[in-house]
Amino acid sequence: MRKLVVFPSDPMQAYLDLGLTYEYFNSYFNPENYFDFVYVLSPWGEVDEERHERIIYQKIMPWKMKDRIQEVRPCVIRAYGGYRCMDWMALNGVDSIPTLVSVHDTNPDLIYDSIKYADNVISMSKAVQEAVRRKTDCSDKGEWVMGNRVDTDVFSYTTDLAFFKYQNSCYGHGRHILHVGRKSRQKNLDTVIRALPLLPEDVSVIFIGKGDFSPYGELAESLSVKDRVFNIDHIENNDLPKWYSWCDCFCTPSRWEGFGFVFIEAASCETAIVTSDIAPMNEFLTNNENAILVREYEDPEAIAGAILKAIDHSPKITKMKVSARRVGKRFSKPAVDMEEVRIYEEVIRRGPRERMSLTIEDRYAIEQKYRRIFS
Repeated sequence: MRKLVVFPSDPMQAYLDLGLTYEYFNSYFNPENYFDFVYVLSPWGEVDEERHERIIYQKIMPWKMKDRIQEVRPCVIRAYGGYRCMDWMALNGVDSIPTLVSVHDTNPDLIYDSIKYADNVISMSKAVQEAVRRKTDCSDKGEWVMGNRVDTDVFSYTTDLAFFKYQNSCYGHGRHILHVGRKSRQKNLDTVIRALPLLPEDVSVIFIGKGDFSPYGELAESLSVKDRVFNIDHIENNDLPKWYSWCDCFCTPSRWEGFGFVFIEAASCETAIVTSDIAPMNEFLTNNENAILVREYEDPEAIAGAILKAIDHSPKITKMKVSARRVGKRFSKPAVDMEEVRIYEEVIRRGPRERMSLTIEDRYAIEQKYRRIFS
């Protein structure tokens, strides 16, 4: 019987609040139902245990997880994220069970030193892989690059005329830029706003994502474009395809990314994409073929020029949008699920590596840190 132990990077409720479902996680944590049971161990949650199909969610403090792992005897221990979950993996490693961590961000602050104790590492992009290698020596680890997955049946171009009409009544009948991402420096909202005065007055921008929007609202007001800038904290995940299909241009010129999931979503919906010409976006997007990539992504004029091209609805842009759909297909759920199962099979076949032993000092520091957080 194949069993997997998972450490999720965030409380499950945080994902449910975004509109994701337990059915989604049944397939996300258990691609192609490869495992008979998946045990999701987490210090968060209102109840001690929940069961959904083959997934068993159990509330356990990080310093107590090892006992449960020894009871379950999984084939693999999987940590989602190279930060706190990586700490828990290091703290609860069992010599006879291989460990696998997936790293999703290039930010070195989100790649904890405890990653050196992992047997195997999945990086969401080549850019992330390079960030991991800068943090630790990977010569003794199994390494893979595997992108995130998107449901291309859900994320596809849609013509919902009633929705489009409603959107135009809310945001005007001009042309609309869509920016999806946290309200943070990483997502480069400020350059998009600075580009707006350089664009025709019928062009507006809608920012979707959590975070403090007040400094960006103040910037828009100082540039006299506040009436063309709209802020939305959250929309349901399943509604996003209609937004991608409605907008004239999707523009999130990130200063850095780990994978760039929203670009794959937008590409799957045949959206005209404008983003930064940096890794990882330029690992799967090609300038003037399926997106417009901007090298000077800090320059409002460069961003404005790229947006103008994207929103002109020329035959070239129409062809580019159709080509973008093929990019999305590369990261379709069946394709990525198959790749992930192949990785699990290889990890199980190889078994645990001769990993570095957790030092007494590191064990004490990690345990005390999470006792302070969760006690």
